[in-house]
Amino acid sequence: MDKTALILEDSKTQAQIIARMIEAQGWTVIHCEDVRAASETLTQMRVHVMFLDVFVGSYNALLHVERFRKSAPQTPIAVMTAGNSREAIEETLKSARRSGADFVLRKPFTETLVRSVLETVGLDVEAGARRKHVLVIDDSQTVRSIATGALRDAGYRISEAGTMEEAFSNVDIAHIDLVLCDVFMPGMGGLKGMRTIKSTWPAVNIISMSAGMESKVSHQDALNATRRFGVEAQLAKPFAPSDLIELTQMLLGRAA
Repeated sequence: MDKTALILEDSKTQAQIIARMIEAQGWTVIHCEDVRAASETLTQMRVHVMFLDVFVGSYNALLHVERFRKSAPQTPIAVMTAGNSREAIEETLKSARRSGADFVLRKPFTETLVRSVLETVGLDVEAGARRKHVLVIDDSQTVRSIATGALRDAGYRISEAGTMEEAFSNVDIAHIDLVLCDVFMPGMGGLKGMRTIKSTWPAVNIISMSAGMESKVSHQDALNATRRFGVEAQLAKPFAPSDLIELTQMLLGRAA
C-alpha cells in the first residue's frame, strides 16, 4: 500500500529537508504552507501521518489539532518543534500531549527518528487501526521487561521509563492510552507522578502496581493509597503476565 505523509511547514527549506527524509522511506509527501490548505488536504484524500510545525506563520498550529482530528480522525500527528531552551521544549511537550498529538520531534531531528515514526505508523496502517499506546514506568528493569514483553506480544505499542522524570522529559512519549506505574520509585515517585499523569493526559487510564515497601507499607495499603488519584486498576507485584493483559484489555478493550 502506498503511504502518504502531509507536512505543514511554512519554511520551504525545512519542508524540503523533512520531505527528503520521508521520501527516503518510500513514502509520498504533500507539503502545505498554511493551516487552511492542510485542513482541505485532510478532507480530500487519505493521509497516513501529518508532520505539523508548532508555529506556522503567526499561528500556533497546536490550537488546530482538534480541527485536523475532525477532518481525519485516523491520521496520527507528529508535532515538530525548534524550541531553543529546556523550558520551551517542556512547554511545547505539555501542550502537544494535551492537544492529543501522537509524536513530538525536536528540530533538527535525524532521519532515524523519522524512520521510527513512519515504521510505527506503518504497523498501525497494516493492522487497520492505531494500536493502543501503553507507557510502563518502573525503576526495576526486570519488571519493565516482563510487562513490556507481555504487552508487546499482545499487540500494544510500548514506551517505557525508569522514573517519572524520565517519562515526562522524553519527547518521544506524546499520546498515551494507558500507564502502568509503580508506586515506590526514586525521584518524584509514583503517587505524585500519578497526579501529574492525570493532569497531563486527563483521559488516560492508570494501572498502579506495588510490592509494598519492606515491612513499612504493605502492597495493599500502597495500592489503596493510589485510589484518590483516580487510578482505574491495581496490580500487586509479583504479577502474572496474563493478569496484566486481562486488566489492560478490560480498560482498553480487546483490540490492541
